[in-house]
Amino acid sequence: MCGGILILFNQSKNTFFDIFIYHFCRIFAYTIIGILAYLLGEFFTSLNFQIFLYFILGMFCILLGFALIQGGKALQLIENQFIYNKIFIVLKNKKSSKYKGFIFGFLNGLFPCGLVYFFIARAMMSSNVYEAGFNMLAFGLSTLIAMLTSSILLKKLKHIKYIQKILFIFIIIYGFYLCYLALKLSS
Repeated sequence: MCGGILILFNQSKNTFFDIFIYHFCRIFAYTIIGILAYLLGEFFTSLNFQIFLYFILGMFCILLGFALIQGGKALQLIENQFIYNKIFIVLKNKKSSKYKGFIFGFLNGLFPCGLVYFFIARAMMSSNVYEAGFNMLAFGLSTLIAMLTSSILLKKLKHIKYIQKILFIFIIIYGFYLCYLALKLSS
């Protein structure tokens, strides 16, 4: 999903510093999102809506997993209308900015992505703010190799689609697990 930003970022000459800052800001944005997701989860928990939260996140993960297996077309429709177009307008105007690493990286961290949604749901269920931030930091770091590699070999990575489908099935299983936890808490 973030491939468009990566392609746009790579259309201009980038120094090692630009690339480093791009990924640092992207991972930093993920960490901030994780902390905010945890605080939202804590808010629902404080209202004794924990069962509701588990169930909603479980159903969300199940629907997300099926949407991703289907190629993410339903997600793309929603995301294109509300987010992609606005971010791309900003990015097209900043391709030659000396701050492009900061701008592209941070906005990429805010860019919607099916796997990011899953990790945000995990951050909401974290036991403390440090775990939530660490979960998103670990997600960002785990994408670093793929993002660096894809910027070099963008067209040659299409053969890994079957691995993605396996990951999407795990999201569905996790969704059922969250629904199970909701049922367990309600009894």
